[in-house]
Amino acid sequence: MNQVKAKLGCDAKGCMGYTGRGVGVAILDTGIFLHRDFDNRILAFEDMTSRRKTPYDDNGHGTHIAGIIGGNGLSSGGFYT
Repeated sequence: MNQVKAKLGCDAKGCMGYTGRGVGVAILDTGIFLHRDFDNRILAFEDMTSRRKTPYDDNGHGTHIAGIIGGNGLSSGGFYT
């Protein structure tokens, strides 16, 4: 991500003024792990295969994609946002 941000001319505070504030996103993937970079922004979770009620990701791909879309960078000191 740091290479992409450099190519696009993005800084840690946003890219070209876009922050994503007020935007909702649905991700259909392997699940999501409640990582601290998502803060309290996971508003819903639905498990279509095992019908589990609480968020989990037994593969990691869904969490990876969600991190690209909406990670706040807390764990990396704002480096990966």
